[in-house]
Amino acid sequence: MAKDISKRIKDLRQAMRLTQSRFVELVNLSEDSIGKIERGISLPTVDTLNKIAVGLKISLSELVGETRQDIKSSSQAIEEFLRYLKAKSSEDIRLTVC
Repeated sequence: MAKDISKRIKDLRQAMRLTQSRFVELVNLSEDSIGKIERGISLPTVDTLNKIAVGLKISLSELVGETRQDIKSSSQAIEEFLRYLKAKSSEDIRLTVC
């Protein structure tokens, strides 16, 4: 995962034609931190990923590679599960959980 997110961050930054120096100013992180993240040496925290996403003008979901299709699939799975639960009696649900 580290290499995937590292490459993604670097590719997106470069696509915006931002130097690493300019980018660190935008996201309020050190050049050392961004350099290590982009090289896959260090994993960013969620807070750092959020700062990077804001700097790249994308959502955190987009930054970590979650696509709209992933979100839609997850939503559909949840809806199917809820339909399944609604069709069951409370006794069936209690037996399933226990």
